[in-house]
Amino acid sequence: MFKYIDFQKVETEITVLEFKSRNDTVKVNHFNVDVVSIESDDEIAMDELIQSQPAEIECVEISKDEFKNLISNSSQLNRIRDVVKSKIASVYDVADEIAMSKKDVSDTKRIKYEHYVKECLIFGDALKTEIGY
Repeated sequence: MFKYIDFQKVETEITVLEFKSRNDTVKVNHFNVDVVSIESDDEIAMDELIQSQPAEIECVEISKDEFKNLISNSSQLNRIRDVVKSKIASVYDVADEIAMSKKDVSDTKRIKYEHYVKECLIFGDALKTEIGY
């Protein structure tokens, strides 16, 4: 199960207060925006982790849709998109992709290409699922 937490990073004279992981029971996925996804089968452990954060960072649980909106342009999601693009490019270069788009939808080469692209997108979706997206 996932929970999504929006927080405000606070810089003090001594340190930076932000959402921190406390143990291995709850997996914390950090992003380059002030939001985390936390994952665990133990909801009590998740709630305890949220409660253990410094009050100054003002943790607020948000919906999955709000989370998706906040990280839609994050470097983490862009990295996954780049992995998918690279995976496709390792087999089909840009000229191949253009050529495939001009082929008839029943052409076996186009069907093979579209199947491969779909596999790559499924791979990317699996990576996104791992971070709660």
